[in-house]
Amino acid sequence: MSEEQLWVPSSGHRKARALRAQFPAEHTRAPARFNLRTESAPSHSTARGPSTSAPVILISASQRIQDEVARIAAAAGVELEVIPDAAAVFQRNPEVMLLGSDLAGVGPGHRMSPDRNRRRRAETILVGFEQDTDLWKQAARLEAARVAVLPAASGWLAEYLGRRREHNSGFVLGVVGGSGGAGASTLSCWLAQEAAEHRMETLLVDGDPLGGGLDASLGSGEVPGVRWPDLTEVRGALNPVQLTSALPQVSGFALLAGGSTDSDADDGEAGPGYPGTQSLVEAPAEESIRAVMDAARAAFALTIVDCARHLPGQLLLSCDALLVVVPGRLRPVLAARSLSRSLGGTVPKAAVVRGPLGDGLDDARAADAAGLPLAGYLPATRRLEHAEARGLLLQRGRSRSNRRVTGQLVERFAAEVPQPADARQRPLS
Repeated sequence: MSEEQLWVPSSGHRKARALRAQFPAEHTRAPARFNLRTESAPSHSTARGPSTSAPVILISASQRIQDEVARIAAAAGVELEVIPDAAAVFQRNPEVMLLGSDLAGVGPGHRMSPDRNRRRRAETILVGFEQDTDLWKQAARLEAARVAVLPAASGWLAEYLGRRREHNSGFVLGVVGGSGGAGASTLSCWLAQEAAEHRMETLLVDGDPLGGGLDASLGSGEVPGVRWPDLTEVRGALNPVQLTSALPQVSGFALLAGGSTDSDADDGEAGPGYPGTQSLVEAPAEESIRAVMDAARAAFALTIVDCARHLPGQLLLSCDALLVVVPGRLRPVLAARSLSRSLGGTVPKAAVVRGPLGDGLDDARAADAAGLPLAGYLPATRRLEHAEARGLLLQRGRSRSNRRVTGQLVERFAAEVPQPADARQRPLS
């Protein structure tokens, strides 16, 4: 068998024949190498120079928008460059792109795609006025991460731009299941534990308000600290110091879990991770999510988000890279391929294939069939559901086979994580 021939199906097996029909022979090649660049990015250096970049770029031909944003940028103490033509921005390499509502109606050929030479996409904020009734619809079409409705959002935008000047931002890694029950929450918890043991300031975010809460899996329901329901009223800016000090600590990392539990409810016998019945919680507002994720970037070197595949929104938009957990069987592979296509190419994505593997599959073929580069293979773990029900999920993540995978992933992401300013040394607002 050559190095390129990684998989040979059993021609007589029905499942293998079905899989081979779905994915032709070229998929038996070695998987694409996973990196943190935007898909199809070239491999040459991405260093920026003063002659080719600006920290903040405004793309607008509207004099009213230009004047208002210039005033805000001056108040924030940041350098602003105004470009009246949307096509010209692709020659630059900005940290933040402010897109005026007057140019938000450009066609698909001028979508605010990330510069393919950058490791991370620029932050894109759609800027307009209260009279612009289609701002949010335009933001969804252009995949803009934020919307600033002026003049009401002037204070928020000035503070946001000022914070970008004051500190380096951390890295946000999303983990999403390629299909239902893929194990994204499990991998998220194990990666957070591994990153903490690598002495990285780490935050684990529960991104599924209907998933039962990570407190249950981690046995942390009794640990004091804020949860998502405590942050639903947050608007504008959230102080990173306050966020860090308010979050519960679990096994060396900070945790922002879902809804709190109702300890007075009688739900029968419960294990350590289930102090009561899970309260009914609603998804946080997009404004709250933006504020929390901005503060998380400032306070933590690495933020890991356990994303909900059925709730594409602000949490996914906040991620710099995505790991898609793909169970190594035919239907989950097909589901992961559909999910990957629906997510588009705004951020780098890669697959972590999870065992057990179906007939005729190996990890490389499963990832390639899902249309994703392979980031790692996570073997099946016996009695995992039993451990999770007892709040012992992290203990199972310490096995040698699991740590081999999570350790390699954390080391790969650690190379991309900037050194943030120490949020704890900044004064409280």
